[in-house]
Amino acid sequence: MEVKRASRIQSFRAKTTDQSPSIYSVRIRVNFPTQRTSMRTSVSLRTTCCPRGKDQVVAALDTLVTNLVADRPLATNEYTQRLTTYLEAHPTFYGAAAAILDEERNVVASPYVYRTTDGFQTLDLATPDYDIENQEWFSEPLTRDEAIWTSPYFDTGGGEIWMITRAVPARDEHGTFAIITTDLPTEDPTN
Repeated sequence: MEVKRASRIQSFRAKTTDQSPSIYSVRIRVNFPTQRTSMRTSVSLRTTCCPRGKDQVVAALDTLVTNLVADRPLATNEYTQRLTTYLEAHPTFYGAAAAILDEERNVVASPYVYRTTDGFQTLDLATPDYDIENQEWFSEPLTRDEAIWTSPYFDTGGGEIWMITRAVPARDEHGTFAIITTDLPTEDPTN
């Protein structure tokens, strides 16, 4: 009696080399058929977000920040328009924000543009209820003076979904004038 062994990989996405949270999905189905019995094993691993999506965010957000530094908006509505145009050009991105700072690095406004089934919605995140200065996506890049990826979080008061955020300080010769972000939707990590 000969036992045939077969295995099939249903899907696999390689892990990113980025140090930040990444998503990769692995589904492996192994069949060990014999004359009488068949055993199947399935393994599934999910984390936060796809590497390709993160690479797209890094490139697009770096370009947006470079453009904002070169042609700095003077009013909040100009930031809102630039964020909307940015999201229109990148349909896989969920939302984008600009936490605009004064000379003392206090937030004076923070337009947040995000997708809805009817297009885009805009909020100002610079409210006492949202407590922007204690949000990881704001405080970490400002303190560290470098771009960061957040851990997955449920954005209460903002997008109202599970997401990860890329946040980049925008700075010119006078210092950091804004924290610019892009959000990617993710699954609830507790599931």
